[in-house]
Amino acid sequence: MALFGKKKNDENKPAEQNAEAASSSKEMEIILQARKEEEEERQAKIAAREAEQQEYRDAIASDMTKAAEAAADVLSMFPATDGNERFFMLVDANVYTDPVNEGDEIVTGYLRGKITKGQEIQVLSGLDDLNTVTVNVIRNDNREIVDEAYNEKVELELSKGDFKDPESPDEEKESRVRNFSILTNLPAEEGKLEGIRLPAMLCEFSRYQGDQEFFGQLMNAAMKTEFVVPAKVTGGSNNQRRVAFAGLQSNKEEGKPMLPAFSGMKAFEKHKGMLAKTGGFNTGISMDFSQICSVARDENHGGCVVDPLGPVIFALPKPVLDTAVNTIQFSYLFGENKKAETFREAPKAEEKPAQRLREYNVQNLIPAGESNYIMDAVRKYGGSHSEISKICVVMVVAVDDPQDKSYVCIVDCSKEKFDMSCKGLEKVIKPYMRTIKKLQFRPYDKEQFPDEFIARYPWAYNKLSF
Repeated sequence: MALFGKKKNDENKPAEQNAEAASSSKEMEIILQARKEEEEERQAKIAAREAEQQEYRDAIASDMTKAAEAAADVLSMFPATDGNERFFMLVDANVYTDPVNEGDEIVTGYLRGKITKGQEIQVLSGLDDLNTVTVNVIRNDNREIVDEAYNEKVELELSKGDFKDPESPDEEKESRVRNFSILTNLPAEEGKLEGIRLPAMLCEFSRYQGDQEFFGQLMNAAMKTEFVVPAKVTGGSNNQRRVAFAGLQSNKEEGKPMLPAFSGMKAFEKHKGMLAKTGGFNTGISMDFSQICSVARDENHGGCVVDPLGPVIFALPKPVLDTAVNTIQFSYLFGENKKAETFREAPKAEEKPAQRLREYNVQNLIPAGESNYIMDAVRKYGGSHSEISKICVVMVVAVDDPQDKSYVCIVDCSKEKFDMSCKGLEKVIKPYMRTIKKLQFRPYDKEQFPDEFIARYPWAYNKLSF
């Protein structure tokens, strides 16, 4: 019986082994299937990452193409002079390595146009910063030292130029040339007055629009720009003339039109022919940022559109402008509640009363370039002439002709000394008048120039200030 039982168990063993083998085979099949699915999932993630990276590379390439095309459009408005092609460059980084020349600073960026070693160039940044430096070394995209470069990534070594010496150890550690500054070889006056900084920054907008520091500097540039707004002027004589501003239809629900504004006279002139076809809005009215805000934030507008015909369209809806007017920068530049003032020329004897009025917009001087020299000369002259109590200097622009600009000095002194003071001031101011050729003088009269006026256009020189 024992043998029988043993034999029976031996007969059953192959069946058990078969069951175990079948179970093991099923488990292996499950494991292999899981590994296959895991590998497929891994490959899918790799493909998704590669697609995402390719999409990112395509977006960068598209942004670079847009920036290059926009830059070429902007530079076409500034023809070469003296054999020097125009260029600009947005500084995107400072390089903290030893320069070839001790004391130089190294910056990088994408060059738009052509640059040459030894050029004196302008650095545009901040609310009132314009400095001149020299290009001492150029490295191309391969980091080779070259004598010139054209439309490529470059590394520039810049001299100290006319930057002020640091006043503290902390300032010594700071870069002279800030990120998102604009470098250009436009002359200082042309670079400021024609507003190259804002359109140059807009060319790079697609690459940096998500960067808060860039956007802050862009708004800073907008506040320093002298805009030209398309308008239709109707009526004959000056006192009957009417000015109407153009409006662009908005996609917003409230549907209020946006005020179009060009980033300079050159941009306006380029599109003047097209504007003539839009109902006669082909007269350009010069307006600073505070005046743009005043019109674009009224009950009839929903904001402003800068360079509406390109190359880069920049919308400033009313909420953005509302924020801008409450910033420290706005107050610094324009004072509180600044609005356009009006000068009216005295009538000439032979003119009839109906022909005697001509309107001017009043603006503070932009604290840079020739304006700095003029303000310094005024302060020095006032400080050395005891008969003068106060001097205010403003710029006035004819409403019907933005090219008609004058400096106006408002002088507080006795009537007997007024003519002599004007002649003395004219002598020290004239040497610095390059972009604006006309100079006027007005005696200070509290009724004509009340405290509200002086709050908006402060004294350049005040004997009572310490």
